[in-house]
Amino acid sequence: MDKLDRLIHHFLLWAIAALMFAMMGVTFAQVVARYAFANSLSWSEELGRYIFVWITFLGMAAAFQSKAHIALDFLLTLLPARPSRALNVFNAFLVALVGVALVVGGASLIKFGLNQRSAALGLPMYYVYAVIPFSGAALVYFALRAAWQRATAREVTP
Repeated sequence: MDKLDRLIHHFLLWAIAALMFAMMGVTFAQVVARYAFANSLSWSEELGRYIFVWITFLGMAAAFQSKAHIALDFLLTLLPARPSRALNVFNAFLVALVGVALVVGGASLIKFGLNQRSAALGLPMYYVYAVIPFSGAALVYFALRAAWQRATAREVTP
């Protein structure tokens, strides 16, 4: 299972890196078009915004797996080992619940986006919304794995 965790995590990190590179390219193309050719690209702002949405949602799941989110672990360090472990597992289950909400809400947004197109690109909006349930599913997976690892760990780790 650790190998699958690393595979999913690396996929997310590479996807985020590729999207950041694409957003940088679109932004650079917009600057060049505006100042060198005096002609603004009508679609660049919209595409950059949608890429940023994808980076944000994918980054949420990747950051959870990397333990890069800001955490208030003051209470965990004050509690004895067993309550601290229980609180840690409970926290992971709450994160999994957020992931489930993203999957359910994202699925309804995809359904809603089937009948929508973006203004400048004419892109079906379900392409933009598809990242929400995907990142929610990754978050659920990582959170449940973290809950299991924390529940079965020999020592408490915040």
